[in-house]
Amino acid sequence: MSASTPRLSVIVEWANARLKGESRAVLLLDALARQWRQIVRGEVPAALPAAARRFLVGLEPRSELVLVSGDTAGIALDAEFEKRLSQSFDLTLRVADGLEYYPLKNFGAGLATGDLLLFVDSDVLPDEGWLAHLLGTLADPGVDVACGQTYVTPSDLVARAFALSWIFSLRDDSEALVQPSKIFTNNLLFRTGVFRLTEFPSIGHRSRGAGSLLRENLERLGITIWENQQACVGHSAPSSVRNMIVRALAHGRDHYMKHSEERTLQSLGYSLSVAARRLQRGFVRTFHDRRRVALRRREVPAALAIILAYYAFFAIGGVLTYIHPRAMARRFRI
Repeated sequence: MSASTPRLSVIVEWANARLKGESRAVLLLDALARQWRQIVRGEVPAALPAAARRFLVGLEPRSELVLVSGDTAGIALDAEFEKRLSQSFDLTLRVADGLEYYPLKNFGAGLATGDLLLFVDSDVLPDEGWLAHLLGTLADPGVDVACGQTYVTPSDLVARAFALSWIFSLRDDSEALVQPSKIFTNNLLFRTGVFRLTEFPSIGHRSRGAGSLLRENLERLGITIWENQQACVGHSAPSSVRNMIVRALAHGRDHYMKHSEERTLQSLGYSLSVAARRLQRGFVRTFHDRRRVALRRREVPAALAIILAYYAFFAIGGVLTYIHPRAMARRFRI
């Protein structure tokens, strides 16, 4: 890292934008630019510790934004919007035909020139102050990797059902710095030299799941990932019935293939057991925590039906993978 003015590079994959619509990705980019301008102007959250404030003041004011797509259609941004982004970042748009989610992140990191690498998914929306809190975590020289807290934004009935039952925890307002039980790669910050030691590892034919392998690789190097719970991003629920079904089938396949890409009863049993446990957890949370996401009593039956449908297709994904693992490896690349 540069001794005096470390530079930030932000890498945004465009795979999720293709799946869920580019309008949300544009909102993300707008929020990124706005929050970075606030940091440059010294307009940071009042709760930010003094050491974090000093760290942010010492950053290079001109940061870098790298947008990477695996689709030959590329990244189409409105010319005026691209001009506004260029006022805040040195902007790079690249296409690597055929690359999926994690390989795109590695590709983007290879293009980046900064001392700090921030990976952000194109389908999350940050809360106010997210960027300052997340970057400020690295004010501690003992912290090399940090992530923010991810929660499903409970914007409607479907989103409230997923907030209670999906892979993300409910939002925690404790404002603590913790070692999370599970990490997500949708807002993940590295000192560049540390990222180069491992990058995002290969996960075979799965679509998702590199986070746990990444953490294992870092732990072997004696490096801890910290979660700053003051740095929050909202994640969307599946955007349609089709998207929900495809995501659930891929979810079941990925858990099956976590143990084997061949036909094994052990992998099938594992995938089905995960589906059953998460269904049970979703039901329990719905009754216990519904008020935390403003789920009304009359909405509970519909929420339970949504949760049941998702994990039923999750289980089907595991069964289909057992029947034909190679076909499932090619399908549902989400």
